[in-house]
Amino acid sequence: MSVYTEKNRKTKQLIQKSFMEILESKSFESITIGDITKTAQINRGTFYLHYQDKFDLLDQIEQQLFEDLGQHIDELQSRYSSTQTFEKEQEQLAATLFSFIEIHAPMLKIFLSDHGRAGFHIRFKNAVSTKVRFNLEKNESFTANLKVPMEYFLSFITSAFLGLIEQWVQNGLDKTPQEMTALYIDIILFIKKR
Repeated sequence: MSVYTEKNRKTKQLIQKSFMEILESKSFESITIGDITKTAQINRGTFYLHYQDKFDLLDQIEQQLFEDLGQHIDELQSRYSSTQTFEKEQEQLAATLFSFIEIHAPMLKIFLSDHGRAGFHIRFKNAVSTKVRFNLEKNESFTANLKVPMEYFLSFITSAFLGLIEQWVQNGLDKTPQEMTALYIDIILFIKKR
């Protein structure tokens, strides 16, 4: 990596870190480029070398978060063996997602709060839904036995999962990812029995 590339990477990290610090105490709508450059101790020109505006900055942070989430799910899916049951795969998928959430909890807490930009819930749900759909469509037996339209199934699963994540983050991560996975599975099994 060249010195120039490394400097650019560090500057972008500084801008993102400064922005997230501000976002903890100020709503997205009220944050100015001046706030960001002052906190990062850079000039406006440096900011505009890396981002078009605060929307572009937030888009890039969110996009990286969603890409990281997708990579975690993809890595897990690539290790699925044909001998595992679908339920076990879903348990592993849930465990992976809860571990990812734990790592990114400070950022998610901000994005899920009133300070985050409107629509984060929808963008997050869509990112998870896309990956879950990919996972489900690989399992021919599941899709053949699905009795409801895939869109409704995905909406239910991802909304329920996002609800659990929000509650967990609001509770200050009061449970481990393993405990959250067990809780998720217990809820699914309880619904299934009804």
